[in-house]
Amino acid sequence: MTRHRAFLGTAAVGALATLCVLTAAGCGHPATREECLSILNKSAELKLKEDKVEDPEQVEHRKQQLLDAKGEELIGQCVGKRITDAALRCVDRATDAAAVDRCLY
Repeated sequence: MTRHRAFLGTAAVGALATLCVLTAAGCGHPATREECLSILNKSAELKLKEDKVEDPEQVEHRKQQLLDAKGEELIGQCVGKRITDAALRCVDRATDAAAVDRCLY
């Protein structure tokens, strides 16, 4: 596994793991598969941007590698966890991978 793939996987795991914190809060609604995939994609895109991977084909290729390697596992850990509409809007506005994590706390 390359350094980029390993770190990208770690960033995505971190973003989705923080979503689990919302379960304890008891607010919001259960996250859908589409919402979880959106969070995963946003986190991956921002991490790749931070790593200076800007070629759209490379971005899509690396996101697909992540989905192929860990996508179902990560999405499975996310679907059904509680999330708020405000958290989803925050993820949409995030400008770096750390901001995605902060949105989900």
